[in-house]
Order: sequence, then structure tokens, then C-alpha cells
Amino acid sequence: RVIIDRFAVLDPNMAQVSTLQTLASADTYILGTSFWLTLVLGALALLLTLSGLFSVLSYLVEQRTREIGVRIALGASRRSIGALVLKQSARPVGIGLAIGCTLTIGVSAALLATPAAEQIGSLVQLFDPVAYGASLLLIVAACAAAALAPALRAGRVNPLAALRQD
Repeated sequence: RVIIDRFAVLDPNMAQVSTLQTLASADTYILGTSFWLTLVLGALALLLTLSGLFSVLSYLVEQRTREIGVRIALGASRRSIGALVLKQSARPVGIGLAIGCTLTIGVSAALLATPAAEQIGSLVQLFDPVAYGASLLLIVAACAAAALAPALRAGRVNPLAALRQD
């Protein structure tokens, strides 16, 4: 900044000159802001997904308590009951992942078709298989953790109490 001030004394137009460091820090700030915004929105979306999955599975377990009690009374193990509930959650999670991956690839392709794609493509790799794989693993693990509590609760159903409910 000192050099710019000295040049501004010689020529007033030199005060408008930006250094390469200033330009680089502006680009870094924009990318950093975009990164954190995307991270927060993604975390909120994952939290909303997990709360919905947990709520729906808890409701289904509550609605099927009598059926689960009959299964346990007929000899089903707690493990098989838990696996039944986990299998119930696997289908919507799989469908959601398939739709999400398809939409992500479509949006990435649409972004690459824009005029600003040269600038975006040089800074960010839109088709990064490691990022896609890591996000899929994170989503599957989080959904399995959200489904685990209702599955364990289903395995602890008391068959006598369940059959006496109605």
C-alpha cells in the first residue's frame, strides 16, 4: 500500500491500481463464502432428511407394534425385527440417492454449458468422483444411524404388551 501511495503522489490515477494480492484475496473470499454457504445448506438438508426419516420410521414402528409383537411371539429374533425396519428404510434412501445423483449430474452439466463455465471449470472440478463417493457414503451412514433407533425400539417390543393394546 505504501508503494501505491507514493505513485499516487506522482499520478492521481495510480491510486486506483489494485495489487495482485488484493485481487487474489477477493477471489479467495468469494470462493470461501460460497464454500461455507454450500456446506451450511448441505448440512441443513441432511439434518432435515434425517429428522424426516427418523420420524417416519418411528411412526411406522408405532403403527406396526401389534404386528411386531406377533412376529416376536411366533419366534422372530430381535435382530430379524431390527433388520426388517432397516430394510424398510433402505428403499426410500436408495430412491432418494438415485434421484439426487441424477439431478446433481444434470445441474453440473447445465453449469458447464453456461458462458462462465470456463472460469468455474478452472477453479472447481464439477465431476469429482471422490467427492461424489464421499458424500454418498456420508448420506448412507447418516441415514443408517437415523434408522437405527427405531429399529432397536422395534426389537425391544414386548409381545404380551403389544397383543394387549387393542
